[in-house]
Amino acid sequence: MKKTFLAALAALLLLAGCTMAQQAALTAGVEQIRKISDGKARLIKAATCAVELGAYFRVYTETEQRAFDVLCGGQWERPVTADDVRALRDLVELLRPAAPE
Repeated sequence: MKKTFLAALAALLLLAGCTMAQQAALTAGVEQIRKISDGKARLIKAATCAVELGAYFRVYTETEQRAFDVLCGGQWERPVTADDVRALRDLVELLRPAAPE
């Protein structure tokens, strides 16, 4: 934490000695880095939410599944819950033709 404070203080002192043009260039650079970081965050979310349903049940624990549901959301402004997915799975089982005996 001490190193972070010292780095912030050094950056502040450097900015104080900058001309207006240098400060504008630094501000533009910081904004560009923010845009890149935001793009990465959107890409990571999209990749996470593109997981197949089978993998969802094979790979994730219940806690991870709930976090996944909250992150990826669902229809009607409400996140899809694990209970929603279980209900869908039960419905598929009910509709599956019975195996001949």
